[in-house]
Amino acid sequence: MNHTDETIRCRPSQLVNLRYLPGVLLTAALLFLPKDFLSEILPISFLPEKIAWHILRVPWYLMAFALLVLVYHILKVWCIRYEITTEELKHSHGILSRKHEFIELYRIKDFQVDLPLVYRIFGLGNLIIYTSDKTSPIFYLRAIKNPGSIYAILRDRVERNRREKHVFEVD
Repeated sequence: MNHTDETIRCRPSQLVNLRYLPGVLLTAALLFLPKDFLSEILPISFLPEKIAWHILRVPWYLMAFALLVLVYHILKVWCIRYEITTEELKHSHGILSRKHEFIELYRIKDFQVDLPLVYRIFGLGNLIIYTSDKTSPIFYLRAIKNPGSIYAILRDRVERNRREKHVFEVD
């Protein structure tokens, strides 16, 4: 497969949201408390009936909040796009308002491929890019498929771009 002229598109996996799952599961466990548990441990008899009614439903409110947070993070990850062209690395993100960031390939200085165990199980990894760009000195492509091959393609394009533009790194 020739990756010299085509645009490479990738996006992060929803596995990055795995860290929110324990909170949702813990909150869901509150729903299985015995029906009278909260009324036994809280002095609800001194409160007005409407307030007591809401206090007894706190586990349901927490569950709704936890699910909203999870849905927000799922949407946030779903809206992230990475594109690697022959000239630049493009990053688009945002749910309601979109933001587009561009890094010229000749500004990329170094790479790091990070493969956490959970990601490796699913063939994913993080590609960390160090740049001389003022707005994005360290750029992360999180939980992407085949980070090693993306690294190889990106490295090749960076070298070719530097040769074409006669850009040389000076430390």
